[in-house]
Amino acid sequence: MTPREGTAPKRIEARAGRHVKGGTATISLYPGGPAKVARDEDPGDPFGSIEGSDEYVARLLQAVEETATDVAENLRHTRDAGGRQREALQLVAYKLEQLRFHLTTSRRRLNDLRTLRRIVEGDPSSERDRREGVELCA
Repeated sequence: MTPREGTAPKRIEARAGRHVKGGTATISLYPGGPAKVARDEDPGDPFGSIEGSDEYVARLLQAVEETATDVAENLRHTRDAGGRQREALQLVAYKLEQLRFHLTTSRRRLNDLRTLRRIVEGDPSSERDRREGVELCA
């Protein structure tokens, strides 16, 4: 439904603060038009942007890799010892490897989101990415 000529469409806006950590989100829409969601930025929120989320995941991945190195060293020291402690360390190493895999995948997905955002916003670098063969993960 389009507004009559000469009249401005009525704007509908809702704010929600309870469901968004660290701030509020604003949802604006015009009758018959697309909905737009804007999030009020909180500088202390690491998830306020794709870039902030990527940085957080990168730091987490680094911590996981450092911990995995320490666990591998502990496993080497317990090579002669058997029992529950060695089994527990092996399980920890396995779980850390799973976490490393998922964090690496999350970084790829965040990069895909960043690329898609540039495409949607019409950023010229998105055209460069296409020409250079940058592919999105499925």
